[in-house]
Amino acid sequence: MCPAQVPYARLVNDFRAQAPASSDNKLSTMERIGINTLTGQYRQVLNKLLRVYKKLRLDKCTLFAGINHKLTDTIEKNNFQDSYPALTPTERGHVALFSGCASEVLDSKTLHDAIYVLQHCGFQVSVPKAQVCCGAIDLHAGQAKKAQQFAEQNQAAFAGQQFDAVITVASGCGSTLAEYPNDLANIIVDINEFIAPFIPTLTLQPLAASSWLHTPCTLKNSLSKKPKVAATLAAIDGLEINTFDDKQHCCGAAGSYMLQYKETADALREKILQPLKQTPTDYLLTSNIGCALHLRAGIKQSGLNTEVLHPVSLLAQQLKA
Repeated sequence: MCPAQVPYARLVNDFRAQAPASSDNKLSTMERIGINTLTGQYRQVLNKLLRVYKKLRLDKCTLFAGINHKLTDTIEKNNFQDSYPALTPTERGHVALFSGCASEVLDSKTLHDAIYVLQHCGFQVSVPKAQVCCGAIDLHAGQAKKAQQFAEQNQAAFAGQQFDAVITVASGCGSTLAEYPNDLANIIVDINEFIAPFIPTLTLQPLAASSWLHTPCTLKNSLSKKPKVAATLAAIDGLEINTFDDKQHCCGAAGSYMLQYKETADALREKILQPLKQTPTDYLLTSNIGCALHLRAGIKQSGLNTEVLHPVSLLAQQLKA
């Protein structure tokens, strides 16, 4: 974030698009295949394969340790209805949920939890079937044309109805969507910001637990508004909320960075995890799927008994209770 407003992100992305052979943005063949599958049209298939992988207990095989460390203990189905009704006496409005590719495949729990909380906040929630990946991974890998195609497809997918907002649960997706060169960018809102005014209307059960709140770089730096997530979570009586200082650096995930520069990414993650190692905690809460995957891997490798969740999932958990 440059104080002189130099658009470094755009300059870097433009460079990568013009220098696709640069070693700075190349991934291995298998990593590229994996990313293309994740961001493409076979997300339902990939989600099903991961559920079979868990069911057959292949996650116990050391051959797949690198994959398993990043995954949640349970992979939920990513089948969504077209629309969900508000669950309050009076409907406050109509919003759409951006599912995202990584969240839809690897963390559909967060998406279902977001829908549940939004319903109890008084909103009808639509999940357009025609939506696609936000394009962030391809944009950062120099695939500007593909990212532009995704932007056009998403604009068309959400253009059919008048939504009060399009809600994102992954701040990486949110920051990318908010920079789209089309009208969709104007109604993108992060879930933490959107639900904050309605939290006092929810009945949340107390929770005697400790947590550390991680703020992804995209939520802190890229999105125009910075939701006070800690204040929202404070509505859960008994929850101890620890926050990193204002100088908290990147966790090392940064999209595909954790694949391209593993040693540096792991070193950055280690600094984030130090407080958790010194004082065991029940939850590590983060609002970006990439950060969650990367931090979860470090937590499992360190043998810590800490659950990684999106803040909205903890709210949904206590709301259901």
